[in-house]
Amino acid sequence: MINRNQIKKIKDLLVNFPCVVLLGARQVGKSTILKQVFPKAKIYDLEKESDFNRIDRNPELFFDEIETKPIIIDEAQLSSNLFKSLRVAIDQNRDQAGQFLLTGSSSPELLKNISESLAGRVAIIEIPSLAINEAYQSKESKFAESIEDLNKLKKLKENHNRKTIDEFNFYGSYPEPFLKRKNSLFYDEWYENYVKTYIERDIRSLFPTLNLQVFKRFFTMLAYSSGELINASNFARSLDVSQPTIKKYLAIVEGTFTWRSLNCYNKNTKKRLVKTPKGHLRDIGLINYFLNIGSMENLKSHPQYGRIWESFIIEEIIKIVSLKHSRVKFYFYRTSNQSEIDLIIETKNSLIPVEIKSGSNTDIRKLQSLTNFISEHKCLFGILINKGEEIFMLSENIIQIPATFI
Repeated sequence: MINRNQIKKIKDLLVNFPCVVLLGARQVGKSTILKQVFPKAKIYDLEKESDFNRIDRNPELFFDEIETKPIIIDEAQLSSNLFKSLRVAIDQNRDQAGQFLLTGSSSPELLKNISESLAGRVAIIEIPSLAINEAYQSKESKFAESIEDLNKLKKLKENHNRKTIDEFNFYGSYPEPFLKRKNSLFYDEWYENYVKTYIERDIRSLFPTLNLQVFKRFFTMLAYSSGELINASNFARSLDVSQPTIKKYLAIVEGTFTWRSLNCYNKNTKKRLVKTPKGHLRDIGLINYFLNIGSMENLKSHPQYGRIWESFIIEEIIKIVSLKHSRVKFYFYRTSNQSEIDLIIETKNSLIPVEIKSGSNTDIRKLQSLTNFISEHKCLFGILINKGEEIFMLSENIIQIPATFI
């Protein structure tokens, strides 16, 4: 089993809450994490007909019959009848922490049930696909816990090499295809079946009135648009649907954890900013699958390589920073005159702008947007992530950190 970064946080939450819910896309490893957290606990998988029927038909009886806790319920969103009875079961012994551990792949339905039935009784943690240190089972980087301290950033140690970074950027971060990445036939078939299952089973089940053919075309368009501003009107014209339909589709892919949407940072500025969100498919392997990129060499020479690299680094940063900082928010920044910054990290105490480049050497003159943002928003410093070899100060308040250090 791959050791996951979230294990400790899940265990900490189970000490303080009677119920913890793991949310995340299909195949990111939630079920495996359940076995790691509670290796001897009984697991009820609602994708199994026998488990589903036992719980969904009479959830009150199910909870009354439980003799040993904790118990685990996998894919909990499949039973809408579960949550009210679960609330009653929790309230029978409200002070007992760690009674239930649930997972769900579809946040719209699951979050609705949690907010209506389990408010105040449950902690929620998102499980992303693999971070690079998990994929290669290396130590966690200190980057996330150091992002507010320039001196700590200067002392970071290299965690990876360029080869592993490039490999991970090509194969993607879903556990199963990454672990079997050397079997090219399995790898290709896995992604093909993943897309088919996601659309024809998950989306069909969650949104039975949706036009799946149009949604599939929309999903494919997203792959080609990863790293770009997402203009709903352009998508609507291409697919011959309304803008509200496109906005609904965007909410679906974001709510099912396949798409990451970033809004433009708009605080404390007098400049005209773009209002259109920017986004990317969360898994780079999925982008490469849709773009038919068959090798690392083809990836590096692809016209969209810069955007793919940017999306890859943004997603890696979000995975590790979200785990170490509570109430952290992520944005991009772009003015009407094209001044742009790839990622803005807002913590409780700091505002950190991050620029991402796919080259090894970056001229400070190409970082004018970053310099201006630091000055305008009175940031302590800004960060450049690239493919360089060492950490050093590019200017008085911009630090270069190679991707091998995050």
